[in-house]
Amino acid sequence: MKIFTKILTAGILMIGFLGVFTPVVSATNGINICSDGNENSVYCKNKGSGETQVNGIIKTIVEVLLTAVGAISIIMIVIGGIMFALSSGDAQKAAKARNTVLYAVVGLIVSIFASAIVNFVFNRFN
Repeated sequence: MKIFTKILTAGILMIGFLGVFTPVVSATNGINICSDGNENSVYCKNKGSGETQVNGIIKTIVEVLLTAVGAISIIMIVIGGIMFALSSGDAQKAAKARNTVLYAVVGLIVSIFASAIVNFVFNRFN
Protein backbone atom coordinates (compact mmCIF):
# COMPACT_ATOMS: atom_id res chain seq x y z
CA MET A 1 0.00 0.00 0.00
CA LYS A 2 2.97 2.32 0.61
CA ILE A 3 4.10 1.91 -3.00
CA PHE A 4 0.64 2.80 -4.25
CA THR A 5 0.59 5.92 -2.07
CA LYS A 6 4.01 7.00 -3.35
CA ILE A 7 2.99 6.47 -6.97
CA LEU A 8 -0.27 8.36 -6.46
CA THR A 9 1.53 11.24 -4.73
CA ALA A 10 4.13 11.46 -7.50
CA GLY A 11 1.39 11.48 -10.14
CA ILE A 12 -0.54 14.23 -8.39
CA LEU A 13 2.61 16.33 -8.05
CA MET A 14 3.42 15.91 -11.75
CA ILE A 15 -0.10 16.92 -12.74
CA GLY A 16 0.04 19.84 -10.30
CA PHE A 17 3.17 21.23 -11.93
CA LEU A 18 1.37 21.42 -15.27
CA GLY A 19 -0.63 24.36 -13.93
CA VAL A 20 2.55 26.37 -13.33
CA PHE A 21 2.90 27.13 -17.04
CA THR A 22 -0.71 28.18 -17.59
CA PRO A 23 -0.24 31.88 -16.67
CA VAL A 24 2.63 32.18 -19.16
CA VAL A 25 0.49 30.85 -21.99
CA SER A 26 -2.49 32.95 -20.92
CA ALA A 27 -0.38 36.13 -20.96
CA THR A 28 0.30 35.98 -24.71
CA ASN A 29 -1.42 38.42 -27.03
CA GLY A 30 -4.37 37.20 -29.03
CA ILE A 31 -3.95 36.46 -32.71
CA ASN A 32 -6.23 38.39 -35.04
CA ILE A 33 -6.81 35.95 -37.88
CA CYS A 34 -9.25 38.26 -39.64
CA SER A 35 -6.66 40.97 -40.37
CA ASP A 36 -4.34 39.13 -42.78
CA GLY A 37 -6.55 38.89 -45.85
CA ASN A 38 -8.87 36.30 -44.32
CA GLU A 39 -11.87 38.62 -44.04
CA ASN A 40 -13.94 36.40 -46.36
CA SER A 41 -13.58 33.24 -44.25
CA VAL A 42 -16.66 31.75 -42.58
CA TYR A 43 -15.30 32.53 -39.13
CA CYS A 44 -14.66 36.21 -39.88
CA LYS A 45 -18.07 36.66 -41.52
CA ASN A 46 -19.90 35.15 -38.52
CA LYS A 47 -17.62 36.57 -35.86
CA GLY A 48 -20.16 38.98 -34.38
CA SER A 49 -23.28 36.82 -34.47
CA GLY A 50 -24.49 35.66 -31.07
CA GLU A 51 -25.57 32.22 -32.29
CA THR A 52 -22.08 31.31 -33.46
CA GLN A 53 -20.58 32.48 -30.18
CA VAL A 54 -23.00 30.40 -28.08
CA ASN A 55 -22.44 27.32 -30.24
CA GLY A 56 -18.69 27.83 -30.02
CA ILE A 57 -18.82 28.16 -26.25
CA ILE A 58 -20.91 25.01 -25.86
CA LYS A 59 -18.65 23.05 -28.23
CA THR A 60 -15.59 24.25 -26.31
CA ILE A 61 -17.15 23.21 -23.00
CA VAL A 62 -17.97 19.76 -24.40
CA GLU A 63 -14.43 19.35 -25.74
CA VAL A 64 -12.88 20.41 -22.42
CA LEU A 65 -15.14 18.04 -20.48
CA LEU A 66 -14.36 15.19 -22.87
CA THR A 67 -10.64 15.83 -22.43
CA ALA A 68 -11.01 15.90 -18.64
CA VAL A 69 -13.07 12.70 -18.61
CA GLY A 70 -10.51 11.04 -20.89
CA ALA A 71 -7.65 12.02 -18.61
CA ILE A 72 -9.51 10.89 -15.50
CA SER A 73 -10.40 7.59 -17.20
CA ILE A 74 -6.78 6.92 -18.11
CA ILE A 75 -5.70 7.70 -14.55
CA MET A 76 -8.38 5.37 -13.16
CA ILE A 77 -7.37 2.60 -15.56
CA VAL A 78 -3.76 2.92 -14.38
CA ILE A 79 -4.88 2.95 -10.74
CA GLY A 80 -7.03 -0.14 -11.38
CA GLY A 81 -4.06 -1.88 -12.98
CA ILE A 82 -1.85 -1.05 -10.02
CA MET A 83 -4.56 -2.24 -7.63
CA PHE A 84 -4.84 -5.48 -9.60
CA ALA A 85 -1.07 -5.99 -9.52
CA LEU A 86 -1.00 -5.37 -5.78
CA SER A 87 -4.01 -7.58 -5.00
CA SER A 88 -1.72 -10.54 -4.20
CA GLY A 89 -4.35 -13.09 -5.11
CA ASP A 90 -7.02 -11.61 -2.82
CA ALA A 91 -10.31 -12.09 -4.65
CA GLN A 92 -11.98 -8.99 -3.19
CA LYS A 93 -9.09 -6.69 -4.09
CA ALA A 94 -8.89 -8.16 -7.59
CA ALA A 95 -12.64 -7.69 -8.09
CA LYS A 96 -12.40 -4.09 -6.88
CA ALA A 97 -9.54 -3.46 -9.32
CA ARG A 98 -11.49 -5.03 -12.21
CA ASN A 99 -14.53 -2.90 -11.36
CA THR A 100 -12.36 0.24 -11.28
CA VAL A 101 -11.05 -0.47 -14.78
CA LEU A 102 -14.50 -1.47 -16.04
CA TYR A 103 -16.20 1.67 -14.71
CA ALA A 104 -13.42 3.87 -16.13
CA VAL A 105 -13.83 2.34 -19.59
CA VAL A 106 -17.63 2.54 -19.45
CA GLY A 107 -17.44 6.19 -18.35
CA LEU A 108 -15.08 6.97 -21.22
CA ILE A 109 -17.38 5.29 -23.75
CA VAL A 110 -20.44 7.11 -22.39
CA SER A 111 -18.65 10.47 -22.56
CA ILE A 112 -17.55 9.81 -26.15
CA PHE A 113 -21.13 9.00 -27.14
CA ALA A 114 -22.38 12.13 -25.34
CA SER A 115 -19.87 14.24 -27.25
CA ALA A 116 -20.93 12.61 -30.52
CA ILE A 117 -24.59 13.37 -29.76
CA VAL A 118 -23.81 17.03 -29.01
CA ASN A 119 -21.79 17.35 -32.24
CA PHE A 120 -24.56 15.64 -34.21
CA VAL A 121 -27.18 18.04 -32.83
CA PHE A 122 -25.05 21.10 -33.60
CA ASN A 123 -24.25 19.91 -37.11
CA ARG A 124 -27.89 19.05 -37.76
CA PHE A 125 -29.23 22.47 -36.75
CA ASN A 126 -26.50 24.64 -38.32
